Amino acid sequence: MIRIRGLTAHRGKFLLGPVDLDLDDGGYLIVLGPSGAGKTVLLEVCLGLESPSGGEVAMNGVDMTDLPPERRRIAYLPQDLALFPHLSVRDNILFGARLQRQDPDAIRDRLRELVALLDLDGILDRPSIRTLSGGEKQRVALARALLPSPRVLFLDEPFSALDATIKRQLQIKLRQINREMGVTILHVTHDQEEAFLLGERIAVMIAGKLHQIGHRDDIYYRPASIAVARFLQNQNIFEMQVEDGGDNGTLHLAGPISLTTGSRSGIRVGDRVAAVIRSEEVVIIRPNRPIGNELRQNLFDGRIVDILGLGGNHILTVEISDGVRLNAELPNCAFRDLGYAVGDPIRIALRSRSLWILPWPREMP
Repeated sequence: MIRIRGLTAHRGKFLLGPVDLDLDDGGYLIVLGPSGAGKTVLLEVCLGLESPSGGEVAMNGVDMTDLPPERRRIAYLPQDLALFPHLSVRDNILFGARLQRQDPDAIRDRLRELVALLDLDGILDRPSIRTLSGGEKQRVALARALLPSPRVLFLDEPFSALDATIKRQLQIKLRQINREMGVTILHVTHDQEEAFLLGERIAVMIAGKLHQIGHRDDIYYRPASIAVARFLQNQNIFEMQVEDGGDNGTLHLAGPISLTTGSRSGIRVGDRVAAVIRSEEVVIIRPNRPIGNELRQNLFDGRIVDILGLGGNHILTVEISDGVRLNAELPNCAFRDLGYAVGDPIRIALRSRSLWILPWPREMP
């Protein structure tokens, strides 16, 4: 459906790309990155609102790079929604389809379908959008974008101004629209929770470059670079050196701590690497419980130096040797059962299969 090759764009001193992306018909791709990463620039080039410096954007095998937006049969939901305050709710929704002079009967049928899907029946006849809540305006803007039956829907941080409850409701609606209506969606966001909830595939963009594209689990547990790991809040990142290869395809790593992990293609003895493990993958050994074989390789005794409550879970900062600290995450129920406090001794294990090994970038000291 969408094929992007070698796409570059300049905005002042900022350079986007080169970007290569593919999105299948009916797919849902999230472009995830921090503010200033170039996500909106990419979107605007795909929409035809900005001209690229190089490369091409094709849809259904047709080169769209130089076509104006109105000839691309695409829909765009901007961050500010761009609703018309002088029009009624119904006229706001009908605006784009009327502009394209689509068949009135088809518009009426499509409107009926969208009103049911987006729960708009109670507000459809309001004379102005000024009386709508933020979530209602969001649903109206989404209906307007979908009414002309676009081939692709582009979303730019669509839920950033909404409170958590309304945001989750609309995220679920959006996933339903993708699955039931088959609309192809390219969605840019800085919200990691939103990205992993909605995206079949995720593309991580940092400083104008695509660092990694893949399934949500690959992005989450197997980041392609330290930059991606840090952006995804992998707080347990240790600089190590590959000391030697062990039996059964394992590697021994030396650094602030010693670790044993599974071998990885391209990693050799003597290489400088990063050992990465997510906080929720750190295993807390309960007192007086037997320890399985897979936990004996990387077993550490430590002391809790800080506890951070995050609503549904707790982050324990554990010092396992002088100056070496890592974070372990516990759901609330387990935290309450264990009754930990700052200063308590604790035993943790780092599963070999949960450690992810990355080459250490040459430019980093």
